[in-house]
Amino acid sequence: SYSKDFFKFGNTSFSIFWEARTIGNGSYVFGGDFNNDGGTSNDLIYIPATKAEMNFQQYTASGRTFTAAEQADAWEAYILQDKYLSANRGGYAERGAVIMPMVYRADFSFAQQLFTNIGSKKNTLEFRMDILNLGNFLNSDWGIGQTFNTTQPLVVPSAAQGGPANASGAPQYRLRNFGTNLITETYRPTAGVADVWRMQFGLRYIFN
Repeated sequence: SYSKDFFKFGNTSFSIFWEARTIGNGSYVFGGDFNNDGGTSNDLIYIPATKAEMNFQQYTASGRTFTAAEQADAWEAYILQDKYLSANRGGYAERGAVIMPMVYRADFSFAQQLFTNIGSKKNTLEFRMDILNLGNFLNSDWGIGQTFNTTQPLVVPSAAQGGPANASGAPQYRLRNFGTNLITETYRPTAGVADVWRMQFGLRYIFN
């Protein structure tokens, strides 16, 4: 912050508040009850070391059939683009270990005071302008957070769909789809009020 009496009639001040933080964390779990313990969506996934360890089940959704080979290729590409998954292949995902990307935002404020004496006392009228998420005001790609597309990339087939295991007893699963497409990216931009710039004005009368 910086403040100075540039003019005789009142003080002028500027300030910038800057923050860098993550908006949360998560765990990669199966969508469904993978270990048949009665609890759903709480079983941590195994991150295959190679495609040879993958065991996908062919399925049809949104009028499109996703083959096992197609899902394996897509899952391999997904792992490679994901920082956490690609660094932890050959083991189980840890609970709460996936840290979401950092978001950087800055707020700017300007205040101009006008002094006047009423009797023997100084009174002040202050005009204030704030720009929240200044970076987004300067560039529409700045100051935007990112959130998970899903923390359940692998879906467990139900008993009616062939169960969690195939005929030989090996665990199987499906890669999550969105419509006619399999998942491809870990994150998507958030779309809240904090992701866009805002400007507000204030007027304050200070009694002394």
